Parts: sequence; structure tokens; C-alpha cells
Amino acid sequence: MCPFHDAVLVAYIFGGILFYWVLKHLIRGKSDIQHLPKPPAASLLWGHEKAVYMNEPGQAFRKWTQALGLTYRIKAALRARDVLVISDPRGIAYILQRKVYDYHHSEVVRPRIARLLGKGLGWVEGEAEHKRMKHLVSPSLSHENVKAPAPFEYQADRCQVIDELTSHIQTQTNDLPINMVDWMARATLNVIGRVAFLYDFEAGNSTEAQRIIHSRRTGASSALSAAAFFTLMLLRRFPVLNALPIKAIQSQGLAKIAVQQTGVARELVRRNQSHVSETEAVPRKDLLTRLLVAHSSGQLSRDELYEQISTFIISGHETTTQTLAFTIYELSRHPDVQRRLREELAQYASEPTYDDFASGMPYLEAVLRETLRLYPALPYMERVATKADTIPLGRPVKLTDNETLSQLRISPGQVVLIPIIAIHRMDSIWKDPDVFRPERWLEPLPPSEDLCNGWANLLAFSDGPRKCIGLRLATFQYKVILSYMVKRFAFSDANMDIKLKIASSLQAWVVGREDLGPCLPAHVELL
Repeated sequence: MCPFHDAVLVAYIFGGILFYWVLKHLIRGKSDIQHLPKPPAASLLWGHEKAVYMNEPGQAFRKWTQALGLTYRIKAALRARDVLVISDPRGIAYILQRKVYDYHHSEVVRPRIARLLGKGLGWVEGEAEHKRMKHLVSPSLSHENVKAPAPFEYQADRCQVIDELTSHIQTQTNDLPINMVDWMARATLNVIGRVAFLYDFEAGNSTEAQRIIHSRRTGASSALSAAAFFTLMLLRRFPVLNALPIKAIQSQGLAKIAVQQTGVARELVRRNQSHVSETEAVPRKDLLTRLLVAHSSGQLSRDELYEQISTFIISGHETTTQTLAFTIYELSRHPDVQRRLREELAQYASEPTYDDFASGMPYLEAVLRETLRLYPALPYMERVATKADTIPLGRPVKLTDNETLSQLRISPGQVVLIPIIAIHRMDSIWKDPDVFRPERWLEPLPPSEDLCNGWANLLAFSDGPRKCIGLRLATFQYKVILSYMVKRFAFSDANMDIKLKIASSLQAWVVGREDLGPCLPAHVELL
């Protein structure tokens, strides 16, 4: 064949390839999302979101991840924009660590945070504003400040509640199981009140404490109603509904209202009238005093002050309450784990120190990690991109046109969902993902490239600059309270089926007794 004709043929071939490439990318536009794989059988009205809601938290995402891989899309309800689901560790680290301030809470999530907790650190957006608020509160939750009250303050609070539980068991005339959610709520509320705010909730018996606990229960129970599902779906499409007096929405704010009307707020006013300042003779380091100092110096408005108080009281006790209750529930079903934990704690003849709790009790640490792996307080994390971006992936994704990408282009407004509970229970990583087995944390872990970068390779506290600022206090109070519970009581299985639902955080209900509210039952005996 003539060399000239060969050259023309080659030119046509390359021209055709170039034309196809340009045409494909023009059609695709500035986002690869529409070419990602998606699960089958989306509802015309509810997309895939009804399957997410109706199944136990994480189940739908686990099934889809096995079939589609770590990165895919789901159809949103009411024909809203498709949602990007990402379980890829590299992509998650990019969003939460490197570009966290470019990914805000979505229009569904952010108003809910304001209702549930307040317009505090977890609600605020933007790098400058977040760093400003974080700077105001982080010193009070530093390693040194969490360590400072120990052991006296923590002992006083835990013993109050544990002594009352002891009395309750001694006077109980039947063998009914005990709802550990309620008792752990009293214990954690007492600790956060005393340590962070120098306020006494009287072992959960005060009027203020009871209002907070009751409000939390009422708000959580509303999540079981059909209205809760329909409202959640409508919010994605019509966020203006957040402002309307809809019970399924506004009941989420009952705990916040209770906090801002409690004695903590009155105590705040009293201290403010006493002219708290940075120059007082013996400067206090509790969170409330630091907030008051910021307020008196003009760094924090009065509204921001109240919002921060409700944020830290609710988030500070709610998540640890659930973690403790889930742990005791699992200990009641695994007497071997309970026995081994008790043996480790028995090695300390005197009161364990902060350092003992922090690094001297490996099995207690393993129990904590395993509970947070199975039962993260925040099962899903939802963010929305504020600008066009390209997300790098550790594991390439195959598009519907058979092209394989190792990075994903997204456009502004793209909703990104990180299915934390599904990631924590991924079959390919944890082998026996649904089994409560703390020993896994004392064995070699899965390959690092398969794990996330958060605390203990988990996302229970999120990751990056916006990870939970109260992580040290939360883990420490968990260990202190659980250690005394295990040394004082023996737990056995109540033989009741529970179901998990998301009521802003992960909650459990007894099947057939949903009227009890959030409940994790166990039989409790004195040792």
C-alpha cells in the first residue's frame, strides 16, 4: 500500500479517536457522576433513598458496595440530583482532610444540626469562622484539661449514678431487664455538666436533667413514624420546609430548647454578672468559663454563647450514652468478653490514673473500638460540594461506558454521602463484620490502604480539621464509666430482639415494644 495512503488512514483513525474523545467529554460535561454505576430498581418517586431508610442502617449500602464497588451513585427521592456514594479511603481523606472547607453540610443536614444541637461548632461553615470558634473552645478540651479533673470529678459523678443503680437493683421486686440507655444518659450528662460547665445535674435526677433526657427520648421516637421518612425525603427537594412548624421536623429541637432553658443557662447568666474575666485570681479552665471570657471580650455574641452551650451538652452526652449502652448490651451477650474485661480491670488495686485509662488497658481500648466500629453514633455523613472539584480515588471506578477513572470530576452542588456504618462493616475488610469481637483490635489490622485515616482507622469521630473536638473527653469518660459498671455489676442477655434506626444518631428499639422509646436492655446483677 502507498505510504501516502497509510498516513491518511492513520490520520483518519487518530482523528476519529480524537473526535470520539472530545464528543464524549462534551456530552459528559464537567461531571462524571452520571456515568457512574448505580443500583437497579430505583423507585420512580423515592429513588434509592427509600431502600436506605427502610432497611437497617448500612444494609443497603453494603449490598450495593459489594455489587458496584467503593464509588457509585444512587437516585435521590423526588427526582433530585443523584447522590455520590463514596467508601474509597483515599477519596474520603481528600474530602475530610484536604478539602473539608469546600464540602459543607447539605441543606438537609445543616438545619437539622441547628435544631438538634445548636448553631455551634458543628454547624458553622467556612474556614475562617470554623477556626475562630474552634480556637475559642479547643483549649478547654485539650489533653491537659481533660486530664486535670481526674480522678476526683469523674469518680464523684460516676459513683453517684452507679450508687443509685445499685439501690435500684437492691429494691427491684422483679427480674425485668434494665434499659441501659436511660442510666448511661444520666451518667454521661452528669460528667459533661460537671467537667465542662462546673454544673451538677444531680446524677440525672435534677429537673433540668430530666427535661433534657425526656426531650431526647421524645425527639428520637418521632423518627419511627412514616411522617419522618416522607419529611426527610421532601427536605432534600424542598429545604424551605425546615422553617415550617411540621412536628416531625421541629420535634428534633426539643432537647436544645430544654438545654437553653435549664439551670446551666441560668448559671451562665449568674457567672456573667460576676464579671468573669481572664484576670480573675484563679482562672478556671472549664468550657463555660472560657465561653464567658470570649463573650465578655466581644469574641462571642450572646446568641452564639447559648448555641455553644446546647451544642456541647447535647453532643457531649448523647453520643457517649449510646456507645456505653451498646457496649453493655454486647457484654450481656458475650460473657467471655465481659469476663476478660473484668480481669483486666482487676489488675488495678488502686484507682486507675488518667494515663492508665489512656494507654494501660488494651482490652478496654479494644472494647471501645469494637463498639464504635459496629455502632457509630453518626452512621452516615452527608456533604455538598461548594465548587467544582476532582476527587482522587485509591481504587479506580469503571464507568457505564467502560472507561476506568482514578479520579472523579464533580460540579458545584453535588451531594456526597459517606456510609460510615457500611464502611465499618465491610465484608472484604473485616471478614466477620457483624460479630462483636474486640480481639480483632489486638491482632494485625487489615492493610492500611483499605482503612480510613480517622481515629483508630474508624470514622466514628469523623476525620480532619472538623473531627469531633471532644474526642478525648468522650473516650475518657466512656472508659471511666464502663470500668466502674463492669467492676460493680454483671450483665446478662435480656433475650430481646432490637432494631436499629437513625434518629439523627444511631438508636435502638426493642422489637414490639417501640413504645419504650430508645432502649438497650440487659439483666443487671450486683457482684
